This record gives sequence, C-alpha cells and structure tokens, in this order.
Amino acid sequence: MKLSGFIKRNYLILLIFLVGLFLRTYNLSTFPPGMHGDEVSIGYNAFSFLKTGNDQNGNFLPLAIDQFGDFRPAGYHYLDVPFVALFGLNEFSVRLPSALAGSLSIILIYLLVHELFANKKMALLAGGLLAITPWDINISRATSEGVIATFLVMLGIYLFIKAVKSKTKAYPVFIASVVAFLLSFFFYHAARYFVVLFFPVLLATTYVTAKKKILVAAACFAVILAGLAFFLFAGHGTGRVSEVGLFSIPGGTVHLKQAMDEEGTLNPLINRFYNNKLFYFGRFFITFYSQHLSGDFLFVNNGFPIRYRMHFTGNLYLVTAPFLLLGLAFLLTEGIKSKKYIYLLPVAWLFIAPIPAGLTWEDLPNVQRAGIMIPALTIITAFGFMEVVSLLKGRLRAVVVIICVLFLTQAFLNFYHNYFWRLRIHEPWHRSAAQKELVLNVEGLSKKYPVTMTAQNGNTFTSYLFYTKFDPKTYQKMGSPREKDGLMFNNLTYYNADCPLTADGDTIYSTERDMIFVNKPGCSLPKNAEEITVIRTPDGIPAFNIVKLNKN
Repeated sequence: MKLSGFIKRNYLILLIFLVGLFLRTYNLSTFPPGMHGDEVSIGYNAFSFLKTGNDQNGNFLPLAIDQFGDFRPAGYHYLDVPFVALFGLNEFSVRLPSALAGSLSIILIYLLVHELFANKKMALLAGGLLAITPWDINISRATSEGVIATFLVMLGIYLFIKAVKSKTKAYPVFIASVVAFLLSFFFYHAARYFVVLFFPVLLATTYVTAKKKILVAAACFAVILAGLAFFLFAGHGTGRVSEVGLFSIPGGTVHLKQAMDEEGTLNPLINRFYNNKLFYFGRFFITFYSQHLSGDFLFVNNGFPIRYRMHFTGNLYLVTAPFLLLGLAFLLTEGIKSKKYIYLLPVAWLFIAPIPAGLTWEDLPNVQRAGIMIPALTIITAFGFMEVVSLLKGRLRAVVVIICVLFLTQAFLNFYHNYFWRLRIHEPWHRSAAQKELVLNVEGLSKKYPVTMTAQNGNTFTSYLFYTKFDPKTYQKMGSPREKDGLMFNNLTYYNADCPLTADGDTIYSTERDMIFVNKPGCSLPKNAEEITVIRTPDGIPAFNIVKLNKN
C-alpha cells in the first residue's frame, strides 16, 4: 500500500523520469557511434581496477589517472568498476554511469525546484524540460564525468537548502551536503571551481533563513576549501588545468612580450600599465566566457569538442529562448524588489557556471566544461514559462500553452531524429567510429604476422587494450607501455605517420616474411604489397587500409 500510494502521488515525475531514462539509455552501445579516447581510457582503467586494484599504469587507488599526461580525476573510473564487473568491458558498461546520473538529475531538479519555489507544477516542468534537453542527453550518453559532477553539485545545493530550512536534525543534512560537494571534486575539474565560487552566493541567498546556522554553514565552506586544496595538491589536480588554462594559450606570453617590446623606451611602469597579464588574459577570459552565454552556442550550434556536434541542433530548444530571458527578468525582479533572495540563486548559478570554461582556451565554447549550466538554464526557463502563463487569462493562456507545446514537440522530434538516425553517419570520424572493427581485424592478423599501424585517425593504443580486453596484470608486468611514436607491443608497432608503408608503385621492398601494415587511405604502395581490407566509418568513408607486404 505504501508503494502504491507513493506511485499515485508521484506518477507524473516518475513518468517523466522514465522518459528521460529511455532517452539516455536507449541503444546506448551504438549511439553515439564509436568510443573516443577518453571513453576507452575510463573503461580500461575501470577494468584494471577490477582485476588488479591498480590503474593501467600500475598505481594503487590513485586520485587522478595519467592517461595522456592530463591527470583526470579518477572518480568515474572507480564508479564504473561495478558496471564493468556486471556487464563486462564494453560500450554499454562504460557509458551507463553517466546515463544514470543524467536520468537521476531529473528527479533531483524536481526536488530542488520544489524546495526553492514551493510550486509542484513548476518542478514538474523543470523535470520535463531536463528530460528532453538535447545538451543533457548528448553528454549523458557519452561517458561524461561532468554529468556525474553536476548531479553531485545539485545534490549538495538541494541538501544545503533543506538543512537551512530544517527545524530539526539539520546537522546531518549539512554534512551530507558537504560530502556531495566534495565528491563532485573527485569527478570533474570544473565542479571544483564552480562550488568554491558558488558557495558564498548560496550562503548569502539563504542567510535570512540561516542566521542561527551561519557558523555551521561557514564551517561547511571551510571544509570545502580544504577539500579543494587537497584535490589540487595531493591528487595532481592542476595537470589538465595547466594544459588548457588561459596562461598556457598558444603564443599567449609571446604576444604579450611582443606588445611590451613595441613600447620601446616608454617608462617601464607605464609600459606595464598598458601591457600586463591581468588585462591581456582578462580579454581572453571575457571572450571565452561570453561564448558560453551566446545564443549561437545555446540555441543554434552545439559547441565543442566537435564529436558532440549534431547537425542543425542546438544545445537547447529555440522555442525556450523567450522564457529563459523572461525567467531571468522575473527572478531578478522578484529577488531584489520582493527581497526573496533565494530567487537569485539560479541567476547566480547561470553566470558563475561558465567561469571554469572561460578560464580555458581549447575547444570553445565547450559543452562538457560548461555542462554545470544546464540545471540553472532549466530552472530559469521553467520559472519564466510559469510566470508568463500566470499572467495570461482564459483562452489566450490555452492558446499560448498549445502553441508552445506544438513547437517544443516539433523541436524534440527533430532532435530525436538527428541523434538516433542521422548521427550514426554524420561525420563519425570525429568519434573514432572505425576503431573497433580495426582492432578486431588487427588482433587476428597479429597472431600470424607482425603488424605496423598508423596512430592517426583516432587509432590509439588504449583502444587496442579496451577492445581486446587485454589482461591488466600482464600489461602492468610489461611496464604499462605508453602511447608514443614507434611503440612496440607484442607483435604491434605504432607510428604517427599516415602511411607506415609507402613507396612508388614500381618499388619492391625486400622482406623475409609477410608483414601487415595499417595505413590511412590514399597511401601509395610498393609492388609487392596488396590491400586486403578497407575499414570504413558508418557513413561508408574509408578510415584505414589494411595492407599485406609479401615476402620475396
């Protein structure tokens, strides 16, 4: 009876959740096509933890994984272990944690909106919007650490507000909130900086309610700062940041020095006034930050990395744009004029969320680093729609709602078609879509012949480990060989050249045994070589040519 009563009271949000779960898990192994380097790295490291307790490099339970010299937070790798144990090492098991986190975020945003505004209809609308948002579906299906980090940040915010409002037993909820925030640090770099910047706003907007609990709330912030310091300095937390941060922008300091040199004999202090890092890199930050709030990024194009792009599909539906803008206006008006400061929380969330992405230079605007914007955009849009509807009366209200539903339905069906039909053949080379077939072909050939392969077109060594399920214990005993030009592993050799085997058509290479080479398409071959297989991407375009060099 209790279960049936719960379902009866909450059937709408449960139905919305099931729709969102379907959109994030349907045919998960196939869409998106291919497994890019980050995905196979996460999967193989989870497999390695399962089998050995070490990452693929032989490190015991590290806080960060050094796969490409980037020291990624290790949270997803650990979370994926039970899924790999249950479903095996494959696309589905690697992507499922992210897909589930994205689905559970639908329930969480419903609870959060209900807690903020005490409006069940608005909470249901927010959950429904998030369930069908292209941006969230797109990254939830692609092994995204950011989706899990965003879920944990949302959980931390929700629990903190619950603790502030609670009249009894608030302290355990405060602790749970801090734990959620700290766990987000274990999954994604952007969450670390967002939480530290956003938490003071969370304190300020809830201060009126939390006056008696302000010391506890401040202690929570101190623990969060300590957690950030721990992850930054104990867990190689600056590895990826130092690679893509503003101060490492290609040619950045060179151009600044050039500007200073061009001032000639100008007084050094005046020179420094006009040419300094604050203004120079500050301009970059403003440019990069603002890209994530542009209409083009939000409603027209998907942004970057390019592997997340869908043809003629924005991150959000264009029909929601007016309600996003109106929602911002309504929240600011209510928050300031009516002194409902908690209403300012989603606004602050929206404008703080792109800061971590704005502090980087690579692949901008970036759907992953700015993904923490999604809940704020959803909440503001839902608020704007409900406010507009409340201002309309009678038949006009019904007409506006029907028109919006029709436009939203058309936009959703367009996204669904583009994602689950066209994406499989839309520029699949960006997602290493030919990699699995190549590895399985080469694995069989390498048992008979030495194989030399190009390391281009996304042909990574980690993909070989992943698709062959290479034993992590054996791999670590071999010294955990890293990706490099000329890497030799068992009977394989990797080269960064497009054409490991190339020669004029009249040339005959002397060889004492048959050998296999994997080239990119278009390589000229010696006379005693024959093409035995062409590996193609799902759109039919050749990605790799497998060539046999015959002995003579």
